[in-house]
Amino acid sequence: MNEHDEEYEIDLLQIFEIIKQKFILFILICMVCCTVALCITKFLMKEEFTATAKMIIVQKSDSASAQQNYTYSDQQLSQKLAATYSQIIMSEAISDPVITNLDLFEKYGIDSSSYSNIVKVASANNTEVIDVSVTTNDPVLSADIANEVVSVFEDKIFDIMQIENVTTLTDAKVPERKSGPSTMKNTVIGGILGLLICGIITLIQLFTDTKVKTEEEVKKIFNYPIIGSIPDFEIRNAEVDEDDD
Repeated sequence: MNEHDEEYEIDLLQIFEIIKQKFILFILICMVCCTVALCITKFLMKEEFTATAKMIIVQKSDSASAQQNYTYSDQQLSQKLAATYSQIIMSEAISDPVITNLDLFEKYGIDSSSYSNIVKVASANNTEVIDVSVTTNDPVLSADIANEVVSVFEDKIFDIMQIENVTTLTDAKVPERKSGPSTMKNTVIGGILGLLICGIITLIQLFTDTKVKTEEEVKKIFNYPIIGSIPDFEIRNAEVDEDDD
Protein backbone atom coordinates (compact mmCIF):
# COMPACT_ATOMS: atom_id res chain seq x y z
CA MET A 1 0.00 0.00 0.00
CA ASN A 2 1.54 3.33 -1.05
CA GLU A 3 1.55 6.60 0.87
CA HIS A 4 -1.41 8.10 -0.99
CA ASP A 5 -3.56 5.03 -0.24
CA GLU A 6 -2.71 5.31 3.47
CA GLU A 7 -3.66 9.00 3.58
CA TYR A 8 -6.98 8.26 1.83
CA GLU A 9 -7.70 5.42 4.27
CA ILE A 10 -6.98 7.63 7.28
CA ASP A 11 -9.31 10.31 5.90
CA LEU A 12 -12.09 7.76 5.55
CA LEU A 13 -11.59 6.61 9.12
CA GLN A 14 -11.81 10.20 10.30
CA ILE A 15 -15.01 10.73 8.34
CA PHE A 16 -16.58 7.59 9.79
CA GLU A 17 -15.53 8.66 13.26
CA ILE A 18 -17.17 12.07 12.83
CA ILE A 19 -20.35 10.46 11.53
CA LYS A 20 -20.34 8.06 14.49
CA GLN A 21 -19.90 10.90 16.97
CA LYS A 22 -22.62 13.06 15.45
CA PHE A 23 -24.94 10.31 14.24
CA ILE A 24 -27.86 11.37 16.42
CA LEU A 25 -27.38 15.01 15.43
CA PHE A 26 -27.36 14.08 11.74
CA ILE A 27 -30.54 12.02 12.12
CA LEU A 28 -32.24 14.98 13.82
CA ILE A 29 -31.12 17.35 11.05
CA CYS A 30 -32.54 15.07 8.35
CA MET A 31 -35.79 14.63 10.26
CA VAL A 32 -36.15 18.39 10.75
CA CYS A 33 -35.51 19.10 7.07
CA CYS A 34 -38.05 16.45 6.00
CA THR A 35 -40.62 17.82 8.46
CA VAL A 36 -40.10 21.40 7.31
CA ALA A 37 -40.45 20.39 3.65
CA LEU A 38 -43.60 18.39 4.48
CA CYS A 39 -45.17 21.30 6.38
CA ILE A 40 -44.34 23.80 3.63
CA THR A 41 -45.90 21.51 1.03
CA LYS A 42 -49.02 20.83 3.11
CA PHE A 43 -49.74 24.25 4.56
CA LEU A 44 -47.96 26.94 2.51
CA MET A 45 -47.99 25.69 -1.08
CA LYS A 46 -51.26 25.84 -2.97
CA GLU A 47 -52.62 22.73 -4.62
CA GLU A 48 -52.47 22.59 -8.42
CA PHE A 49 -54.92 20.87 -10.75
CA THR A 50 -54.27 19.99 -14.38
CA ALA A 51 -57.01 19.48 -16.97
CA THR A 52 -56.22 18.23 -20.48
CA ALA A 53 -58.19 18.54 -23.70
CA LYS A 54 -57.18 16.68 -26.85
CA MET A 55 -57.43 17.71 -30.49
CA ILE A 56 -56.59 15.71 -33.59
CA ILE A 57 -55.48 16.83 -37.02
CA VAL A 58 -57.53 15.11 -39.72
CA GLN A 59 -57.41 15.23 -43.49
CA LYS A 60 -60.97 16.11 -44.40
CA SER A 61 -62.28 15.10 -47.78
CA ASP A 62 -65.71 14.49 -49.32
CA SER A 63 -64.39 11.58 -51.33
CA ALA A 64 -64.29 8.20 -49.62
CA SER A 65 -61.56 7.02 -51.97
CA ALA A 66 -59.46 10.04 -51.08
CA GLN A 67 -59.74 9.14 -47.41
CA GLN A 68 -58.64 5.58 -48.16
CA ASN A 69 -55.57 6.90 -50.00
CA TYR A 70 -54.27 8.59 -46.85
CA THR A 71 -50.53 8.12 -47.25
CA TYR A 72 -47.49 8.20 -44.98
CA SER A 73 -46.55 11.64 -46.34
CA ASP A 74 -49.96 12.91 -45.26
CA GLN A 75 -49.28 11.59 -41.79
CA GLN A 76 -45.89 13.30 -41.72
CA LEU A 77 -47.52 16.56 -42.79
CA SER A 78 -50.09 16.26 -40.02
CA GLN A 79 -47.35 15.71 -37.45
CA LYS A 80 -45.50 18.82 -38.65
CA LEU A 81 -48.75 20.78 -38.51
CA ALA A 82 -49.17 19.63 -34.91
CA ALA A 83 -45.92 21.40 -34.01
CA THR A 84 -47.04 24.53 -35.87
CA TYR A 85 -50.44 24.48 -34.21
CA SER A 86 -48.80 24.18 -30.80
CA GLN A 87 -47.04 27.48 -31.39
CA ILE A 88 -50.24 29.12 -32.60
CA ILE A 89 -52.13 28.02 -29.49
CA MET A 90 -49.52 29.74 -27.32
CA SER A 91 -49.69 32.97 -29.33
CA GLU A 92 -51.76 36.05 -28.47
CA ALA A 93 -54.04 35.24 -31.39
CA ILE A 94 -55.51 32.52 -29.18
CA SER A 95 -54.68 33.70 -25.66
CA ASP A 96 -56.33 37.13 -25.97
CA PRO A 97 -59.78 35.78 -27.01
CA VAL A 98 -59.59 33.09 -24.31
CA ILE A 99 -58.78 35.67 -21.63
CA THR A 100 -61.57 37.96 -22.85
CA ASN A 101 -64.22 35.25 -23.20
CA LEU A 102 -63.68 33.91 -19.66
CA ASP A 103 -62.90 37.29 -18.03
CA LEU A 104 -59.69 35.75 -16.76
CA PHE A 105 -57.91 39.02 -16.12
CA GLU A 106 -60.77 40.65 -14.24
CA LYS A 107 -61.56 37.57 -12.11
CA TYR A 108 -58.19 35.87 -11.68
CA GLY A 109 -55.57 38.37 -12.85
CA ILE A 110 -54.51 36.08 -15.70
CA ASP A 111 -52.97 38.01 -18.62
CA SER A 112 -51.00 36.92 -21.68
CA SER A 113 -47.82 36.23 -19.70
CA SER A 114 -49.75 34.25 -17.08
CA TYR A 115 -51.46 32.34 -19.89
CA SER A 116 -48.11 31.05 -21.15
CA ASN A 117 -47.30 29.80 -17.64
CA ILE A 118 -50.50 27.83 -17.05
CA VAL A 119 -51.12 26.50 -20.58
CA LYS A 120 -48.90 23.76 -21.99
CA VAL A 121 -49.26 22.29 -25.48
CA ALA A 122 -47.61 19.12 -26.72
CA SER A 123 -47.91 16.66 -29.54
CA ALA A 124 -48.70 13.25 -28.05
CA ASN A 125 -45.74 11.00 -28.92
CA ASN A 126 -45.17 12.66 -32.32
CA THR A 127 -48.70 11.85 -33.48
CA GLU A 128 -51.43 14.01 -34.96
CA VAL A 129 -52.97 14.37 -31.49
CA ILE A 130 -52.42 17.67 -29.68
CA ASP A 131 -52.72 17.83 -25.89
CA VAL A 132 -53.73 21.15 -24.35
CA SER A 133 -53.05 21.04 -20.60
CA VAL A 134 -53.97 23.82 -18.19
CA THR A 135 -52.74 23.97 -14.60
CA THR A 136 -54.29 26.30 -12.00
CA ASN A 137 -55.25 26.22 -8.33
CA ASP A 138 -58.92 25.65 -9.26
CA PRO A 139 -59.89 22.34 -10.92
CA VAL A 140 -63.01 23.81 -12.55
CA LEU A 141 -61.07 26.78 -13.89
CA SER A 142 -58.41 24.49 -15.37
CA ALA A 143 -61.05 22.53 -17.29
CA ASP A 144 -62.85 25.68 -18.45
CA ILE A 145 -59.68 27.26 -19.80
CA ALA A 146 -58.57 24.07 -21.58
CA ASN A 147 -61.93 23.69 -23.32
CA GLU A 148 -62.05 27.36 -24.23
CA VAL A 149 -58.56 27.21 -25.74
CA VAL A 150 -59.64 24.33 -27.97
CA SER A 151 -62.88 26.10 -28.93
CA VAL A 152 -61.15 29.37 -29.84
CA PHE A 153 -58.42 27.57 -31.74
CA GLU A 154 -60.93 25.66 -33.87
CA ASP A 155 -62.71 28.93 -34.67
CA LYS A 156 -59.52 30.84 -35.52
CA ILE A 157 -57.47 28.24 -37.36
CA PHE A 158 -59.16 28.74 -40.72
CA ASP A 159 -58.53 32.50 -40.63
CA ILE A 160 -54.89 31.89 -39.73
CA MET A 161 -53.97 28.89 -41.89
CA GLN A 162 -56.77 28.90 -44.49
CA ILE A 163 -57.40 25.24 -43.71
CA GLU A 164 -59.86 23.53 -41.44
CA ASN A 165 -58.49 20.17 -40.37
CA VAL A 166 -58.71 20.16 -36.58
CA THR A 167 -61.40 18.54 -34.49
CA THR A 168 -61.86 17.94 -30.77
CA LEU A 169 -60.89 14.45 -29.70
CA THR A 170 -61.80 14.72 -26.01
CA ASP A 171 -62.97 17.63 -23.87
CA ALA A 172 -61.16 18.49 -20.69
CA LYS A 173 -62.75 17.07 -17.55
CA VAL A 174 -62.61 18.60 -14.09
CA PRO A 175 -59.65 16.87 -12.37
CA GLU A 176 -60.53 15.04 -9.17
CA ARG A 177 -56.97 14.83 -7.87
CA LYS A 178 -54.28 17.43 -7.56
CA SER A 179 -51.34 17.33 -9.96
CA GLY A 180 -49.00 19.11 -7.56
CA PRO A 181 -47.14 19.88 -5.48
CA SER A 182 -45.88 16.37 -4.75
CA THR A 183 -45.69 15.81 -0.99
CA MET A 184 -43.43 12.78 -1.37
CA LYS A 185 -41.08 14.50 -3.82
CA ASN A 186 -40.68 17.61 -1.68
CA THR A 187 -40.16 15.53 1.48
CA VAL A 188 -37.40 13.56 -0.27
CA ILE A 189 -35.83 16.84 -1.41
CA GLY A 190 -35.91 18.00 2.20
CA GLY A 191 -34.15 14.81 3.26
CA ILE A 192 -31.49 15.30 0.58
CA LEU A 193 -30.98 18.87 1.80
CA GLY A 194 -30.55 17.50 5.33
CA LEU A 195 -27.91 15.04 4.11
CA LEU A 196 -26.13 17.89 2.34
CA ILE A 197 -26.04 19.89 5.57
CA CYS A 198 -24.67 16.86 7.41
CA GLY A 199 -21.99 16.46 4.74
CA ILE A 200 -20.97 20.11 5.08
CA ILE A 201 -20.73 19.78 8.86
CA THR A 202 -18.59 16.66 8.47
CA LEU A 203 -16.20 18.34 6.03
CA ILE A 204 -15.88 21.45 8.19
CA GLN A 205 -14.97 19.39 11.24
CA LEU A 206 -12.62 17.20 9.18
CA PHE A 207 -10.64 20.13 7.74
CA THR A 208 -10.58 22.18 10.94
CA ASP A 209 -9.47 19.32 13.18
CA THR A 210 -5.74 19.89 13.87
CA LYS A 211 -5.31 17.28 16.59
CA VAL A 212 -2.54 14.72 16.22
CA LYS A 213 -4.02 11.29 16.86
CA THR A 214 -1.49 8.67 15.72
CA GLU A 215 2.25 8.02 15.75
CA GLU A 216 2.30 8.17 11.96
CA GLU A 217 0.99 11.73 12.04
CA VAL A 218 3.69 12.73 14.53
CA LYS A 219 6.38 11.28 12.24
CA LYS A 220 5.03 13.17 9.25
CA ILE A 221 4.83 16.48 11.11
CA PHE A 222 8.19 16.47 12.96
CA ASN A 223 10.14 13.97 10.87
CA TYR A 224 11.68 12.44 14.02
CA PRO A 225 11.63 8.82 15.13
CA ILE A 226 9.31 7.85 17.97
CA ILE A 227 11.36 6.67 20.97
CA GLY A 228 8.47 6.16 23.36
CA SER A 229 4.80 6.70 23.97
CA ILE A 230 2.57 7.37 26.95
CA PRO A 231 -0.35 4.99 27.26
CA ASP A 232 -3.84 6.34 27.58
CA PHE A 233 -4.98 6.36 31.18
CA GLU A 234 -7.50 8.04 33.44
CA ILE A 235 -6.79 9.92 36.64
CA ARG A 236 -9.28 9.09 39.29
CA ASN A 237 -9.62 10.91 42.54
CA ALA A 238 -9.26 8.64 45.52
CA GLU A 239 -12.08 8.80 47.98
CA VAL A 240 -10.98 9.48 51.51
CA ASP A 241 -13.19 8.24 54.32
CA GLU A 242 -13.29 10.56 57.29
CA ASP A 243 -13.80 9.27 60.76
CA ASP A 244 -16.58 10.81 62.83
CA ASP A 245 -14.53 10.44 65.97
